[in-house]
Parts: sequence; C-alpha cells; structure tokens
Amino acid sequence: MASYVLRIISLTLGVFFIFIGTLKLTPSVNKELHKEMRKMYIRNAKVFPLIKWTKWKPNSHLYRKVIGGSEVVCGAILAFIPGPLKEAANVLMILIACLDVYSHYALDEGLDKMSLSVVFFLLLMCRLIIHLQMKAREYEVSERAQASERDHAPPTCQGHTHSVHPAAGAGFTAADKKNQ
Repeated sequence: MASYVLRIISLTLGVFFIFIGTLKLTPSVNKELHKEMRKMYIRNAKVFPLIKWTKWKPNSHLYRKVIGGSEVVCGAILAFIPGPLKEAANVLMILIACLDVYSHYALDEGLDKMSLSVVFFLLLMCRLIIHLQMKAREYEVSERAQASERDHAPPTCQGHTHSVHPAAGAGFTAADKKNQ
C-alpha cells in the first residue's frame, strides 16, 4: 500500500514541478504567469538568504532560470526515474520549497502567497517520510529473515571433509576410522 501511495505522490509532485518550472523558464505555457514569475524573482533576488554571509546578490533572471530548471529536472526524476536519485531530487525540492517560503516571509507577503509553497513543502516531506518508513520496514524484514536463517541452519563442521562431525558417530565409515 505504501509503495502505491509513494508512486502516486511522486508522479503528482513531479508533474506539478515540471509545470511550475516550465512557467519560470518560458512564456510558451502562459505569458501572464511567466511575466508574474519574472517580477517575483526580481523581488526574491533582493532577499536571497545568503546575501548577509556572502555579500553576493544573484542575478534575478539567472536565479529564476536555475530554480525553474532545477524544478523541471527534479520533477522529471520524481515522476519518471526510479532509484536513489529520486530521494536526492526530493531533498533538493524540499530545499527549494524552504527557499520559496523564506522569500515570501522576508518580503512580508503574508500567508496567502506563502501557502502554496508550504503545502508543497509538506507534501515533499510526507513523500520522504513514507520512503524512509518503507526502507526501515524492508531492513527490518531482511534482518528477521537473516536471523531466521541463522537459527534454522544445520550446524557445519569446520576442518572435516565429510558432512557429519566424527563425534556424532553417524555416517562414520571404516575409511574415516583409519584416517583418525
């Protein structure tokens, strides 16, 4: 069940981020939304969180393109590519969502502008938690299976060429007695 939920969440989030990233990169999807995104990133570049430490302010157009490109790539990975790369994309998207929430907060835009970022941050966190729970369950099952194998495995005799230990007496042949 968790595997099915994880796939649905991954696909939904992936398609959403491909769409949003495409809006940031090109006006071909919707010119008005693209224009709004451009204005938003001009404001966001002014409150970039690393300005205080690095004294560097990113170019708003490059900033928008890097975030949009990251969203498209990570969205495609979340939606269509299996494996551990999915978790790296998930973590990167969580960081981007945190950056977006911070930008809205720093610009004092209110909860109405920030709410979409918060919702997708929470969905990404849920996806990551479900994945971690599945991995923990798989690890627990494999540990139980290994413990069961160790408990039910026949004893092995070290240093002898036959399968039965000489002290057991069974399967002892005359040739074995001569070799002793």
